[in-house]
Amino acid sequence: MDRYEHGLMGAYSKPARDDSSVSHRLNHPISIGWIYAGGQGRSHQCPSNADYIQVIKIHDTWVFDLPATSSATIETTNGPSVQSSSSSATLFSAVTLVLTISFFIREIRSLLLVICIVCLSPHLHMTFASADESLLSIVVYVPTDMQLNNVQIDAPYCDISSSPSSNLNISHLSVMNCPSEAPNTVVQFDGPLHISNTIDICVGGPVSISHLSTTPRVANVSLSSLSTSISVSFTSIFYGRVDVLSSITNVRGNCVKSKPTQWSCGNVPGNTWGRTTEYNLKTFRFASLSAPTSVDVQFTFQCGELSPAPESQRNVILSDLVYPYLVNLSRADPTSWSYYTPGGQRNGYSLGCPGQRCLNGTDDGATQVVQPSWSNQPPFSVLPSIRKGYPYQVSFQMRMDQSNLDHVANGYTITNFSIVFFENYENVWHAAESKWYYWIADDAYTNSTLSLGHCDVDASNMTSTVYRTYNCTISPSRDSDTVVVGLRAYMPGYNTGDQYWYFKDLMVSVPSVPVRTPSLITKESERISLRKTSPLFDPNPHTNCPHLNPKLKYWQDPSTWSNYNGVVPSVNQDISIPDDTDVMISSCSLQKGIYGNIYIPKTSSLVFDDTPIDMQVQMIFVDGSLYLGSPTCRLSSEISITFHGNSSRDDSTKYFGTKGIGVSRDGSIDVHGYQYHNTWSRLADTAKGGDDRVYLMDEVNWEPGQQIVVTATIQNDEEYNQNEVVTITGVYNRTITFTPPLEYFHYGEQEYQAEVGLLSRRIKLQGNFDDSEARNSSYGGNVMIMGEGRFSGVQFTRMGQLNRLARYPLHWHLIGNGGVNSFARDCSFWRNFYRCVSIHGTNNVTLTRNVAFDIMGHCYYLEDGTEEFNEISYNMAAYIHPIGRPIVGWAQVGEFLFETEELRNPADSAAAGYYITNAHNIIIGNTASGGWTGFSLPNLFRPIKEEAWKSPFDPSGRPTLEFDGNSARGSGNMFGMSGCFYVGGWLFHTASNDDMYHMNTTDTSGTRTLGYQNGRVERTTRWQNLTDLNLDVPANLTFTNIKTALCGMGVGDWSSLEVVHYESHDNYRSAMMFGKSWLGDALVVGRTDNPLSGTPPLGLTQGFEFYDTYTHTILTNITYRNFHGISGRTSADPHDDNKIFVCMTHSDTFKPEGMSTIRNITFENVDTDMILGVNVQDTGSSRMFNLYDSDGSLAPLAGLQTNGQPAIIGSYVDWWKFNENCIFNVSWNAWICPKTHPTQQIITVGLYVPGLIDYGQIGRPDFHIGNVSLFGNGIPTHDIRNLIVTRNSGITGVSHTNWFFTLNETQYGAPRVIEINTIQIPNGTWFIFATPYPKGTNFTIWSDLWNNRWLPGYFVFEQADSFDRVYYGDGTNYFVDSDGILYIKVRDYTVDSSFSYFRDGARINEFNNGFVYHVRATCPGEVVTVDVQPGYTSPNLVEFCGGVPNVRPGHLGDEINVG
Repeated sequence: MDRYEHGLMGAYSKPARDDSSVSHRLNHPISIGWIYAGGQGRSHQCPSNADYIQVIKIHDTWVFDLPATSSATIETTNGPSVQSSSSSATLFSAVTLVLTISFFIREIRSLLLVICIVCLSPHLHMTFASADESLLSIVVYVPTDMQLNNVQIDAPYCDISSSPSSNLNISHLSVMNCPSEAPNTVVQFDGPLHISNTIDICVGGPVSISHLSTTPRVANVSLSSLSTSISVSFTSIFYGRVDVLSSITNVRGNCVKSKPTQWSCGNVPGNTWGRTTEYNLKTFRFASLSAPTSVDVQFTFQCGELSPAPESQRNVILSDLVYPYLVNLSRADPTSWSYYTPGGQRNGYSLGCPGQRCLNGTDDGATQVVQPSWSNQPPFSVLPSIRKGYPYQVSFQMRMDQSNLDHVANGYTITNFSIVFFENYENVWHAAESKWYYWIADDAYTNSTLSLGHCDVDASNMTSTVYRTYNCTISPSRDSDTVVVGLRAYMPGYNTGDQYWYFKDLMVSVPSVPVRTPSLITKESERISLRKTSPLFDPNPHTNCPHLNPKLKYWQDPSTWSNYNGVVPSVNQDISIPDDTDVMISSCSLQKGIYGNIYIPKTSSLVFDDTPIDMQVQMIFVDGSLYLGSPTCRLSSEISITFHGNSSRDDSTKYFGTKGIGVSRDGSIDVHGYQYHNTWSRLADTAKGGDDRVYLMDEVNWEPGQQIVVTATIQNDEEYNQNEVVTITGVYNRTITFTPPLEYFHYGEQEYQAEVGLLSRRIKLQGNFDDSEARNSSYGGNVMIMGEGRFSGVQFTRMGQLNRLARYPLHWHLIGNGGVNSFARDCSFWRNFYRCVSIHGTNNVTLTRNVAFDIMGHCYYLEDGTEEFNEISYNMAAYIHPIGRPIVGWAQVGEFLFETEELRNPADSAAAGYYITNAHNIIIGNTASGGWTGFSLPNLFRPIKEEAWKSPFDPSGRPTLEFDGNSARGSGNMFGMSGCFYVGGWLFHTASNDDMYHMNTTDTSGTRTLGYQNGRVERTTRWQNLTDLNLDVPANLTFTNIKTALCGMGVGDWSSLEVVHYESHDNYRSAMMFGKSWLGDALVVGRTDNPLSGTPPLGLTQGFEFYDTYTHTILTNITYRNFHGISGRTSADPHDDNKIFVCMTHSDTFKPEGMSTIRNITFENVDTDMILGVNVQDTGSSRMFNLYDSDGSLAPLAGLQTNGQPAIIGSYVDWWKFNENCIFNVSWNAWICPKTHPTQQIITVGLYVPGLIDYGQIGRPDFHIGNVSLFGNGIPTHDIRNLIVTRNSGITGVSHTNWFFTLNETQYGAPRVIEINTIQIPNGTWFIFATPYPKGTNFTIWSDLWNNRWLPGYFVFEQADSFDRVYYGDGTNYFVDSDGILYIKVRDYTVDSSFSYFRDGARINEFNNGFVYHVRATCPGEVVTVDVQPGYTSPNLVEFCGGVPNVRPGHLGDEINVG
């Protein structure tokens, strides 16, 4: 009985009747081995040779030992019907057996029928008919390693029981034994019973279950008793629902009534965290009962004390200790250690290892160390968290190099080695290798602030090249979570050359330490709501189960294969399923070996049974249907399909590839495995190196033996991989224990948390890994679908074929709107060679609750830009790798890469977890960790590849359908202008080989090459009318409820993005936003308590950088927290400090308009001098920086009280001191001023002197040609508040003020031509423009819109007789005073009050470049012609009026000289 020790028995009794029959049906499909029946006293053991059978023909003997007067009939579906009497025996074969036993009940006392299940499809249906007082007992033995999927027992007169030694594992159990005329039947399970989904019991008598364990958050228990009692003893934590379908007067078992029909039962013994678990016990009357007796219900909770889990698992779950283990710090790969030797001079020695590495691997697995004689720097590695006072034993092997022996011969020797645990380090850029290293200070060995402890070993005996073993012990002085282990050799007095030595097998024995008491968080965010999937499981009623179809034919049955002359196909051949045939594969069906191509024709299907199956195959081509379960009938068994093949194999399925599954337009595929929920969660507490458990935010039903990944919480996991894959040893509440313990620190506090994702699934689609092409060329399997495809609970591993288009792990291909019935749910994509899922030219597909880890290229991938209305929800993507070198480039432009055989899509050099070529999709609740960026929205101005030339469709112009509740972490660090969320870059077809940088819009030859630029490319978003593009409506991309952490830029955007409800933590900068952008309702935390947040490559943290021209940026309702200055900083550039607001100041061509507005900005734990920093540069963008503080949020922090009224903040030049109440903040380098007029605004004009001042002039930024200064409004005439004017046009200032423009009189005179473009003068605002001319100059002045006198705004100005007529006039006059100063009131007639961008109470006025004032001067005397560009080959001649007086306007009113 060793393999058949689990038994389920049924017995019944009833008053005598004249005749009766009993039928026992094993209902589809089951292969029976031995069936043995005998009278009392006979042994009822299964034959010792009973085992799994893989052939259809079973030769077994059926022996019946019955009284002479009894008879029995045996029927088989494809075998003979035989009569049997005592001592008879018959040999026969059967597939599906119906056994009917008929006899005279009065003449037989008992009959014991023993069924030994040899090859079982785990579905069992037993039906027992009525009988008299005679007893019939049926025992079913099940192999010990088998789970029954469905067990249904319909035995209204039977007592159902299991023996104490049985251990049953059942997914769905149904016992229906409760007709009204049989009140005394019993259901009693004495042995362990594990239910993974549902248990439904109805019985006339008592229900007793002694050892019930369930799968958390899955099991639903329904119990009914017509009388007496229900008693259930739970041996595992239960999270499901119990429905008691009886009248209940009392519920016992540490339960209290919380509602009229609900009890809460908890405070479970053994729950070391003292949680209360609720059990919802609904009570109502069973419909068929009349006046039932009250039932006493008792629940007991043993919480694992009698759990069927192995003892070792329970010890892990409940242990208070993390057990000792070894950490190997001496890996063969020398890059696991770092050795930084910076350039420059230090202590008189030239530092660095020019032209060589300081660490090199060796053939014997050791690491060679090249230690310059002048350096005390050790190589170092990283150790898990350490605990104060515990002994850490260190051992390693070391040997000398021959060169060291030469030093010994000269009197020098290595005297000792030191092993040091460090905590403090600096981040230093190693320019030669373009990577960051830890620099350990020289005094770290003796400085207790830096060193956590060290040990020394005597190395005086190391005098040869033979390895010696050394040991020592370190007891740390304090706890630390970021430990650097240094190894250093001493050779005193030697300084004339480098030392060479080798080490290997450096091991640190981590001692047993107490388990940390967790401090669990209950919410993953403070300010926003990240979208989370429903806690409920998908409905799985086990209906429409393909493997229960009674018409199925077995693969191993020769009669199935009419097209092969009744011969079962073998391995190493291509196979075609017969037409009009549904064939099932079970665990008994397949031969060992690799099958070739399997073809499923349109009228046929291939069905996998719910049994353990391992198929090795090259390709499955589906014209019909391929079933592994269905959406309502998910399989529970372990099933794997492994694909074999190579790229050179030539066969008929080449369109779909040569290794995987291809589904045609007429075909369909369903693959549905056991549901694990949730598939991923976030940490509820920080996990540290050395921990053997994590605490999750969500409940899960994961299982011991499965593998999970704990994601990194460092800024660049591509460079510093701290993602960890471990194996589950126990699941207890929301606590997961595993082995081995963690190596690294994983942050999990209120701000953000590492994700924990489940990688294992019961159904696996995988590429093989046992041939050179799979290993070396990343040639895995692929699944390509052109029909319908539905997947749930599937693991995709070693799938995808690197740089082979259309060869992805899972791929919906050019289905159009036909994706509505297709989905991938709760799958995993792990270590795949090319992507995770591609949706190509297909709409309405759903990707939800999937986990992806360790992926080459973009993961969740919308391929050509035409894909819309797809749902990508609640997925996880982590450790996503760019293909080839990551694309970087210069400044905003980035660089261009083009399609090659090694990079088929050049955008893969910027690989993202989510690659969204069309925003018009539902993107909700996803998370990304790592990658070049987390979420990439590149610009495709036309679709790519096949779809490129079908319509003038612009994917980049489509607005977001829904983008909500997504988070990203640890990316956006490879290119400085990208971000964890990145809207930018450009994917395009090249025009020709000679013109690789322009998009081709006409070539349809099929020879197009893809190009990709990763930097600044802008898009225009709009609601498109695809039938009439003239009906487009402008729109914005909108992200809501997003979170970023440990990013370069949290959000990087070159378009017009609105982000509402946002959290940013530990980023270099929270956001870079372009176009018309709004960042609203946000929390920006400069530094959290994550000790890795300041590690390379960032170090700095800033809030927001305002752009330098032609954007609209609104920031509202934002809290900035934890920004402190860098101690000892010497740079004057605010960009080198942890400033909240900085501005782009490098350009003189690009100058800021009034384009930045803030409202309701608050600060927590922030140094006031870190709020704003203006970089002082000799550029227009530096001098003209401005910020509109619309509610006075910042002004009081600078020392100006505005009582909630707006303030205008301007750069360091006193041009921005436009009234006497302004104050200057030295640490900000800025003026802060209250408004003096209710409608006062920041305004911008383009001041042009053709040939001298123009847009984009090549003149140097420091080529100062004049000034504009303020006058009037109480400003003393001697107080010159200047703004330098250069050859680049553009002046930004404040409205309702007076501007006096002059050129350098020693170089120029008064320009004969001036044009003033009212770039940004809002409705109702104005300024006075004044400039000096020689007395007697005549003027012709007019205004127009776009140089068109027929459009509104065309005026010919008249000369006024007073300044007041200009000042108080409508702006169509000009005035010349007695000193020759010309005055014009400049306003914009062509805009109205609605011409603005308005969000959340903050406004930015729009730009209007077309309205221009034209000034033409007729000089009274000499006209001076000046070459304004001396030294160039062609002179640039500009005419001026000579004899300009050196005068200034006075105050307004009586101090203005009126001529």
